[in-house]
Amino acid sequence: MNKHHFHQLLSRYRSGECTEREERLVNQWFALIDDDTLNAPQSDIAEKEERLWHAIQSKTRLVSVPEADNKYWLFNWRWAAAAILVLAAWAGYQMMHLSGKNGTHIAGVSGKLISQMNTSATPMLVKLPDGTQVTIQPQSSIEYPAEFQSDKREILLQGKAFFEVVRDERKPFLVHTGEITTKVLGTSFWIDQPAAGNAVEVSVVTGKVSVFQKDKEKEAESGDIMSGVVLSRNQKVKYTPDNKTFIAMLVDQPVAQAAYKNAFVFDDARLPQVTKMLEKAYGIEVVLENKALKNCLFTADINKEPMFTQLDLISAALNASYEVHGTKVYLNGKGCP
Repeated sequence: MNKHHFHQLLSRYRSGECTEREERLVNQWFALIDDDTLNAPQSDIAEKEERLWHAIQSKTRLVSVPEADNKYWLFNWRWAAAAILVLAAWAGYQMMHLSGKNGTHIAGVSGKLISQMNTSATPMLVKLPDGTQVTIQPQSSIEYPAEFQSDKREILLQGKAFFEVVRDERKPFLVHTGEITTKVLGTSFWIDQPAAGNAVEVSVVTGKVSVFQKDKEKEAESGDIMSGVVLSRNQKVKYTPDNKTFIAMLVDQPVAQAAYKNAFVFDDARLPQVTKMLEKAYGIEVVLENKALKNCLFTADINKEPMFTQLDLISAALNASYEVHGTKVYLNGKGCP
């Protein structure tokens, strides 16, 4: 348990939004400081929360010290027992919280799931049974079976992680996060849900992924944008649970394929040739809104520039401008004779 989650839970307790399980957990915490309520003046709340946090931390440390003085241990056995109960209750709550938010279980899987939670301050690499690698970011977690099913590979994610999926066309790889599922055959991508119940963002580094609402895979595959979207590299989608919408866009910093990293040297190249190179390198679509732009010539070495800077330089040289709408770039200007 970290301090951020601790304060989040206390905030829900004060506003009456806790579940029965959460409320019991908080009441156990209050027993540590001989208090049973947070109905105090606003100025006292922060001080009381700090007391409670330090009490949990100090009593937890007391339990873990093997050479504690016998008299001190006997005097504080009640505190130690309370700390153990609190830790056990919190562990149970975390497991219930994770399962509840991500769909309770994986259909068709018997036995317990393997749970991996990153409680450190640095990313944690986990290798799945099929060889897929998952880099779990701090305060994030995944659950998966010891052996994947014969027809698919499914895992549960809470938080943020980067996936490098081993390709297997017989077994699609599915990641369940909140209300959505991300489906791939073999690719690399990010999934990020900062907090349970919040918006989920999926961004693709290589390959293609399909992102859809749970149990609406067929609708998404038929092109129903309300049910899901298909993303290519350098594209991302944000799903908002409140209005259940998918908004597709380009990633913040598109990355060119390795084969094209030194291909952006132009000498009196026509603009369609330049935009075609951008499309191949980044996997995006560039639309010339004015046909007269096709006659424009561009000369420059823009190899070392990121994509949006490249677009800025092209636009400046041709007295044009560009806008990004969704996953497409639109170039506009008066054109060239």
